[in-house]
Amino acid sequence: MSGEGILHQVEEWMDPLETDKYIIISDSGIPESIVSTTVAAFAKAGTTSLLRFPPGEKHKDLSTVQDLCRKALVLGADRRTAIVALGGGVTGNIAGMVAGMLFRGLPFIHIPTTLIAASDSVLSLKQGVNLDQWKNILGFFYTPKVVCVELSFLQSLPEREIRSGLCEFVKNVLAILPHEMEKHRNLLKASCLYRMEELQQVIELCIEAKMMVMRDDPYEKNHAVVLEYGHTIGHAMELIGNGKYTHGESIAFGMLCASTISRRLGLLKQSEADLHLELLELVGFNAIPPISWITEIERYMLRDNKKGYRRYVPGNTGFVLLNGLGRLNQEAGSFITYVDDTLVRESIRYHMETSPLFFV
Repeated sequence: MSGEGILHQVEEWMDPLETDKYIIISDSGIPESIVSTTVAAFAKAGTTSLLRFPPGEKHKDLSTVQDLCRKALVLGADRRTAIVALGGGVTGNIAGMVAGMLFRGLPFIHIPTTLIAASDSVLSLKQGVNLDQWKNILGFFYTPKVVCVELSFLQSLPEREIRSGLCEFVKNVLAILPHEMEKHRNLLKASCLYRMEELQQVIELCIEAKMMVMRDDPYEKNHAVVLEYGHTIGHAMELIGNGKYTHGESIAFGMLCASTISRRLGLLKQSEADLHLELLELVGFNAIPPISWITEIERYMLRDNKKGYRRYVPGNTGFVLLNGLGRLNQEAGSFITYVDDTLVRESIRYHMETSPLFFV
């Protein structure tokens, strides 16, 4: 559910869960006004407590999950307790792990505070944390009982966070709903100044795209792996940057590289590959990592969490690639395509050296 003021209806949508305790988990970077509003709303439905942890990918690990589980138990968590994630994708994953592990599963509620979370991570059943240099390698599938997008929380987001969510929007249009492209192209603004109804439009398209592919493949073992488009290189960039680049920015760069790989393999037309850059420029994307990162990106790709979908082929890296806009490429009965590492490196270098976008 989404809308302005919808959080004030919390008592109504909590009734079916048969819960009377709520533990809200949020990182310490979430504005106090958002935290206090959420705590007050849940306090009307039952005993409500707040747990906070330091923000950032470096805290997205099992030690944070363990610490939060311990604190939740001290606060009196039991089988009538719901875990509420208030924040972005990192918070959602950490809180999802807490919910899935305590008492072998407590009701889990998502309240995203970023556009990327509202349009991407909260729509997934995947809950996971990092281990050393492996991203999202530890975790499980666990379904949230409620996802509540309070649109007023998104209005105060900085420009860069809005842009991060719009990169996800672009991914969904290119990889899943290309027929919606012309209808929504005029929505995109490099200024990232959007009205409430425009943000709602972005979220609704992302929900439509994600539900379309997850409806028959909720565990992303087959065609729903298209949601990982741009993630092989993107996740590596995100981990290396350790906060320098947002998730959306990292995936956007990964998509640019994947589109060039697909063009070189004859899977995408030049015009289709060019459209990736065109749409990302329309949302003001400007995050190109330095060329000195190439070796590190290659090293991190060796730890990609999609390894194992196919038997490993030395000298190759598995990618989610498009065979035309809105069509996932298949190879040897798999939706993962093996790409020679030389071509991968050439594609990364190409975008680092020739992109007309600004470096950040």
